[in-house]
Amino acid sequence: MSVLPVVLPIFAIIAAGFAFGRLRVVGEDGVALLNHYVVWLALPALMFDFMAEADWALLGQARFVAVFAVGMAVTFGLSLFFSRRSPLGERAIQGLAAGYSNTAYLGIPLLGGLLGTLGVAAAMLASMLTVFLLFAISVALVEFDIHRGAGIGRTLGRVAIGVIRNPLVFAPVAGLIWNALGLGMPAPAKTFLTMLGASTTPVALVTIGAFLAIPRPSAPVGPTVITTTLKLLVQPAVTAAMLLILPMSREWAAAALLLAAMPTGTGPFMAAQLYERDVALTARVILISTLISVATLSVLAMVLLG
Repeated sequence: MSVLPVVLPIFAIIAAGFAFGRLRVVGEDGVALLNHYVVWLALPALMFDFMAEADWALLGQARFVAVFAVGMAVTFGLSLFFSRRSPLGERAIQGLAAGYSNTAYLGIPLLGGLLGTLGVAAAMLASMLTVFLLFAISVALVEFDIHRGAGIGRTLGRVAIGVIRNPLVFAPVAGLIWNALGLGMPAPAKTFLTMLGASTTPVALVTIGAFLAIPRPSAPVGPTVITTTLKLLVQPAVTAAMLLILPMSREWAAAALLLAAMPTGTGPFMAAQLYERDVALTARVILISTLISVATLSVLAMVLLG
């Protein structure tokens, strides 16, 4: 299949978002508004709609889940090791930036264009794993670092509630429940979800571009290079090694590798801002990994699917 006609428009929209952010000076507040729209409205509608009508055989991919999860976990663990001299909270944020693939904003449109329904399903599963596992563990470590002595049970409880209330977890899980109950989708509801979900891709990609357009303070070079290398090289390499242990069909293997090779998403930056830890580092890693991924994802997609 021809890869460039799928890949180039996606990165062109990100570039358009970057230009929009620079020319209109969107700023942090504008990007936050765009981001909240995608996270709380458009993307949950897309995820619920897809999961509510998905074929269970398409979602029951235990090997894909294991391969992607191990690649993500090993990358996170290596980041914790390399940053072992830093406080636990900062190490957790750096680990989150190293292992947090942009599976939703970039992964869904890219894999949907390359692999169709299978690609969207893979991106959805990867997004749930990223939030359920990586984001939850990272936030738990930061909370533990902040509230040492407050009790691990209280910390884990706060984190669990936060993850469950996350729309990127709640929406697909609700869709799966709807699917399992065999409930039909009323025509007005289907139209509503389709219209709202259709806005996810363009707005999400523009949001990435506008985010990248905001000038950021400089970040320490060493941790930035290590974190970016872990994200773009180590995570895909570990995922590829796992595919030798747990082989899959060509399409699912390609999906796992492409999702592992995604640049860092905006989730780590949100966590960094919330806890005021490594904000400059996460922003720089998102910028650099996204710019480099224009080439690396294009080449990888051509090798795997071209």
